[in-house]
Amino acid sequence: MRADVWLALASAACFAVSTVAQHRAAVAHAEEGTGTSPVRLVLRLARSPLWLAGLVVAVAALLLQALALSRGALVVVQPILLLGLLLALPLSDALARRLPGRGEVLAALAVLVGLALFVVAADPDRGTPVAEPGHLLAVAGGWTGVALLAALLGETVLRRRKALLLGLSGGALIGVSSALLKQVVGLLGRDPAGALLDPATAGVVLTGVAGLVATQAGYAAGHLSASQPAHSIAEPAVAAAIGATAFAEHLAAGALPLAGQVVGALLMVAGVIGIALVVPDLHEPPATGRSPQREAA
Repeated sequence: MRADVWLALASAACFAVSTVAQHRAAVAHAEEGTGTSPVRLVLRLARSPLWLAGLVVAVAALLLQALALSRGALVVVQPILLLGLLLALPLSDALARRLPGRGEVLAALAVLVGLALFVVAADPDRGTPVAEPGHLLAVAGGWTGVALLAALLGETVLRRRKALLLGLSGGALIGVSSALLKQVVGLLGRDPAGALLDPATAGVVLTGVAGLVATQAGYAAGHLSASQPAHSIAEPAVAAAIGATAFAEHLAAGALPLAGQVVGALLMVAGVIGIALVVPDLHEPPATGRSPQREAA
């Protein structure tokens, strides 16, 4: 197996542990202060040992992701990180002393099969390691604007969909940050000192922090199955879009490869949505006599 795939798998495992730890901490702190702003919530979480432990694991995941991006394409590395969702939700079930339901297992299999089919059918080239700066920043800026708009809507006129919209916003911002991280990794190979002063480096930090704030607010706004699937779809989708437009990462052409890519992507999306529909609330007690589907409605 290729090095970029192994590194992406390790990153996904770390992200899963980080997601569960930070979600449980965010839920506990949200219950202490309803209506807290996202920034204040993160400042409060910074005093939680569980949340800080999750942050340390998230940093390890980010380093592994950077190594994966230095060896592979965004369109391969980012979808593999979806496996973090498959690990995070069963881990949540275990901590809540639940057994995964049949629907959850089938949805997870759909994600797994879809991911494998997409990666094999896409067979992308690595593209260019360093994108044209002006074009990259324009594309990244556009996606950042869309992500911030989603967060604004979730905090104002669409509060009933707050967890979903903040999950989308956080995922999109992390996707932008991942694409900019690929740029920084490429620049480090050419001019380490210059890379630190490049606008892409500041962009990684700013979009990463904004994504962290949106993600934590999404965790606090609802259960993991409300925000994490939206996050998991938005992150690879945005990163792959930037990879195709800014880094010239071309997918395999032809009717058969294209069909495999489309079917694989649809299976992944359907599986992630399916998980959102069947997984019960992480911080509710196990249900008796009620179906997870009805609880998630």
